[in-house]
Amino acid sequence: MQARYRASAAAAAVFALAVLVSAAAGAADGPTRTLTLYNIHTKETVTAAYKKDGKFVPAEMEKINWIMRDWRRDETTTMDPGLIDLLWEMHSELGSKEPIHIISGYRSRTTNDMLRRTVGGQASQSRHILGKAADVHFPDVPLKKLRYSALVQEKGGVGYYPTSAIPFVHVDIDRPRSWPRLPRAELALLFPNGRTQHLAADGGPIDKGDVREAHARHKELAEQVAAFHAGRGKQQPPPVHTAGLVPPAPKLLSPPKLAQRPPPAKRQAEMEVVTAPAYDEEHPEELSYRPFPIAPFLTATASVDDPALAVMVHPDLGKVLELMDQEYVTPPLRLRPGQHEAQRLWALETRGEAIDLSALSDTGAAVQQGRKVATKPQ
Repeated sequence: MQARYRASAAAAAVFALAVLVSAAAGAADGPTRTLTLYNIHTKETVTAAYKKDGKFVPAEMEKINWIMRDWRRDETTTMDPGLIDLLWEMHSELGSKEPIHIISGYRSRTTNDMLRRTVGGQASQSRHILGKAADVHFPDVPLKKLRYSALVQEKGGVGYYPTSAIPFVHVDIDRPRSWPRLPRAELALLFPNGRTQHLAADGGPIDKGDVREAHARHKELAEQVAAFHAGRGKQQPPPVHTAGLVPPAPKLLSPPKLAQRPPPAKRQAEMEVVTAPAYDEEHPEELSYRPFPIAPFLTATASVDDPALAVMVHPDLGKVLELMDQEYVTPPLRLRPGQHEAQRLWALETRGEAIDLSALSDTGAAVQQGRKVATKPQ
C-alpha cells in the first residue's frame, strides 16, 4: 500500500514538474508579434512578424527600419526594439484593425541640421534621431484613447497633437514624461491607484486624495476614463454580414436635435481644451502646427487644381534683389495718383464732365529718366 502511494506521489510530482516546465517555456516563447505599418509620406505598407518565440527576427526588423526611415533621404537606422514592442502593445490593447500610420519615425542628422537651419531650434539629440521615437496615428481609434494607452504604459515620452493637420501622438523610449501634461483630475482618474511617474499640469505627483476628489467633482470625465480602462485589451468583434447580402441601413432611434450643452464655466471645468504648442523642438515639420489646410476655404472648390490657385504666382523676390544689385540698372518707377488727383477727379464729377482714366493707366507716363542736374558750388 505504501509502495503504491509512493509511486502515485512520484507520478504526480513528475506531472506537476512537466506542467511547470511547459508553462515556463510557453511564457518564455510568447506569441508571435506582427505589425502592419503605413508610411503616410511614401504610401508604403509593410507587414512584419518581427518577434517569434520571444526573440526579434532580424529580417523582419529590417522591414520596419525601412518603412520608418528618413523619407527625405531614404536613410535608415536600427529602430529601438523597445519602441516597436510599445507600438505593438498599444495597437493590441486598443483592438485596432487598421495599419499603424507612421507620421514620423527616424530623422537623420543631416535632415535635422537642415531643419535647424531653415526652421531653427531642433534638439541635437532628438529621440527621432536616435531611432527611439515615432509619431503615430491609429485610423480606427480616437486620438484621446491612443494618448491614454501611451501614458499608462509609462515607458517613455508622450506628446499629444490633436490640432495637427494629421492628428498624432508622439511616443518614445525614454524617461516617462508628457506634453502637454494632463490636468490633475484627469491624470488621477487615469491612474486610479494614485501612483504614476507622470506629473500633473500644475506640477507635482498625484496621490489617493486626488483620485477621490476627481471621482467626486468630475463624474462625466470619470465615466469616460472608466470606459477606456474597461475596453483595454478587449478585441472588437468584426461586423457580421450575411453572405451575399447588403447589411441593412441603420435606423434612427429618434429624430436629430440640438445638443444641450452646459454653461461655459461648467464645461471648462469638465473638459480639457488642448491647443497646439507654440514651439516644439521635436516636431518642426510642416505637419506639426497647421490646425487645418486653408486653401480649400479660399476657393470655390476644395481641389488643389482650382483655377484660382492655378493662376496664383508668388513674387520672385530673388529677381528683384538681383536687379537692385546691378549698379547701372534703374528699375522703372511708376507714381500712383495721390490726394490731389482724387480731388481733381471729384471736381470733374461734380461738374458733370466725363472722367478720363486713361492717363492713370499709362505705364510710360511716369518712368524715371536719367538726366544731368546742374549744381552750384557752395
